[in-house]
Amino acid sequence: MRCEEVRPLLPELAEGNLREAGDVEGHLASCGVCSAELNRYRTVILELAALRGVLEEPSPGFLGRVLSEIPERNWRTLAHRAASDERLHYAVFSLGGAVVGATAIALLWWRAAKRSLASGEGQAALGAAPAPSLVEAGN
Repeated sequence: MRCEEVRPLLPELAEGNLREAGDVEGHLASCGVCSAELNRYRTVILELAALRGVLEEPSPGFLGRVLSEIPERNWRTLAHRAASDERLHYAVFSLGGAVVGATAIALLWWRAAKRSLASGEGQAALGAAPAPSLVEAGN
């Protein structure tokens, strides 16, 4: 076997989860680099296993000190970030354009409805029969 084939198997070998002896062990016996790497893996595993029994309690006030180190976001920083963010500019201008467009459509619709009512009143003045209202239909 070659080193490139053995290296991915070293973590499993170090944990003892790999199969019975074979080509990998033969390579490890002849290759000092891979053997040293396997020993490093085993050392790390043993040291991590030793840490399982150690329980270290933080000192009083540790949480407060850590939380005090976290910077508070103030409005000036947020405003500066918003003013300099190009994506936010596009979003605001797009929203503004949509509002202007919707307002223009609403004004045109309102004006058309107003003209329609005005032309209906003009027809009534010329002698045309007005449309029956709901109040008259109920009587």
